[in-house]
This record gives sequence, C-alpha cells and structure tokens, in this order.
Amino acid sequence: MSLALIVYLVFTALPAINNLSIVAFGVWAILTFFGTFIGLMALTSYSEDATAWNWTKEVMLKRWAKYAIACLVIANLVPTKEVTAYMLGAYGVQTIAENEKVQELGAEGLDVLQSLMKKAKAEIEANAPKEEK
Repeated sequence: MSLALIVYLVFTALPAINNLSIVAFGVWAILTFFGTFIGLMALTSYSEDATAWNWTKEVMLKRWAKYAIACLVIANLVPTKEVTAYMLGAYGVQTIAENEKVQELGAEGLDVLQSLMKKAKAEIEANAPKEEK
C-alpha cells in the first residue's frame, strides 16, 4: 500500500504542486506589474492621494513578495517525474542489496563460481599438452 501511495505522489501530487506553485508566482507577478502601473498612474494623477501606490507598495511588493518567492522556490525544489523515478529505482536497488537473503545467495553463488573455476583450471592444466624441451 505504501508503494501505491509513493507512485501516486510521484505521478500526481508532485507535478500538481509544481504547477500550482508556478501559477501562483505568475499570478503574483502579473498583479504586481499591473498594481504598480495603476499605482504610479494614480500617483501622478493625484499627487495628494497616493492610496493606490501605497497599497501596491505595501501589499504586493512587501507582504506578498515572500509568498511569491516561496512559491518559486517550491516549484524549483519539487523533483520532476524522471528524477523521482530515479530516486525510487535507487531506493529499490538499495533495499534489495541490503537484504540478508540476497547477500547470502550472493556469497553462495561466489563460492560455487570459485569452485567451478578451480575445477575448470585443473582440467585445463591436466589436458594441456606437455612442452618438449
């Protein structure tokens, strides 16, 4: 069940988080641009009332900038499907390599291979023609 959850997160949740973070940053950038533009227009039109400019400066540029930067960082730190697949593959290989039964079978296989090589070497030496001096 946990593997199914991991696969779901890799192929559904992580791309969604990435896309939503990029969209949130884009919306902030667009609103900040237009808010600054409207604020500057209002500032030049009504020099005594700079409410629009102050709102843009305080809300969009200072207060929401930290959230927009956080969205951009999250969008860049969330791994892609390919990277996550590599991570899952590496985890699987590590889990198999650390399994005691696999290590035991590997050691037994190495012993069998060494004995077969010794036997083959002895047969080759026995069947090799003797050199005349």
